[in-house]
Amino acid sequence: MFEDFDDITKMMNLSDFDDEETSIMEANNIEFKKTLGKLMGLSRKEAKSDSCFYCGKKVNSFCNSHSIPAMFLRNIAINGDLYNNNIMIKLPLIDDETGVNKTGTFHILCRECDSIIFRDYENPKNYNSTPTSKMLAQIAMKNFLRGISKRKLEIALYNNMASELGLPKEFYEQQQMVNELDLKENIEGFKRAKKINEKGWDNEYYLIYHKKLSYVVPLAFQSQLALQFDLEGNLINDIYYDSSKYKIQSMHLCVFPEENSSTIIMFIDSKDRRYRSFYKQFNKLSEDDKLSVINYMIFSLSEDVYLNKEINDIILNDNNLREVAGKTQHIFSISPIKDPNAIAYDNLSFSQRHRIPNFLLEEYKVDLTSE
Repeated sequence: MFEDFDDITKMMNLSDFDDEETSIMEANNIEFKKTLGKLMGLSRKEAKSDSCFYCGKKVNSFCNSHSIPAMFLRNIAINGDLYNNNIMIKLPLIDDETGVNKTGTFHILCRECDSIIFRDYENPKNYNSTPTSKMLAQIAMKNFLRGISKRKLEIALYNNMASELGLPKEFYEQQQMVNELDLKENIEGFKRAKKINEKGWDNEYYLIYHKKLSYVVPLAFQSQLALQFDLEGNLINDIYYDSSKYKIQSMHLCVFPEENSSTIIMFIDSKDRRYRSFYKQFNKLSEDDKLSVINYMIFSLSEDVYLNKEINDIILNDNNLREVAGKTQHIFSISPIKDPNAIAYDNLSFSQRHRIPNFLLEEYKVDLTSE
């Protein structure tokens, strides 16, 4: 991945493996998968609780909760399957396809809570008008719960990797500090969203963008994103500032493919003021350019995107798309970094958004007549 180690400071990119490194991984694929499977199995067991995270009741088994409602995933699935992010970055150790039943799932809720607490936003009839405050709160709850589940698993995984693989101490401690801070913020965000939903409070979230498209887009997405910069390069979140007193402010973004249309929802907590410059800049853009910004955020800032399998292979193999999909916010350096945000801006600038296919445009719509 890095050819010259003498003087290098570089953003880590998951698509950046050269042919030799890829060949080594492919040659040892079975052994690597065995090791990874063992570590993941042990970590899942250690991260698992014995009670529902929402109601606190003891349970023997948890609901197979979807971070994106399964009803939307099914609308773009082919024979029950979707492409995941790896169809673009092509890591040999990870499958390119995911079945709907395993797509973006987490297991920290009892079945009763899962069937009740998301009822408003998981009702397809509620997407014929502007989303309500309860719908936004339920989306935020789901995103935070997914984040809690992921961070608990990652904390257990890094502990096991440190003991089994001998991770460098400094790297391990730094990563676990970030994971613990992120877990804390997700728990706080969940508690606030839960209270907003239960109390029925209005105006606690600011709806930046809501759009009903007259066609079915070929991707499904729901997650929280921490934007580092606005459209003009001004800092929003200093993700490299390691302090429990500094709160990362997240944006919630959804792209839901429906039966004959699609809905896009983007919102923030009304208390999070750092996004003001972003949404003022965003609102000045043309509709197509707004979609290009959202499309770029999805592929550059998250791995939780799922795609229709009938997207042309030529498009999915686009080098620019592969590079953007492989982006991370991790910086590799052998020396101290004076200004990590300057390095990150060069890598994540919104000026790159037109380099990749904009899957939210009508030209990429799912052709329902062929299914």
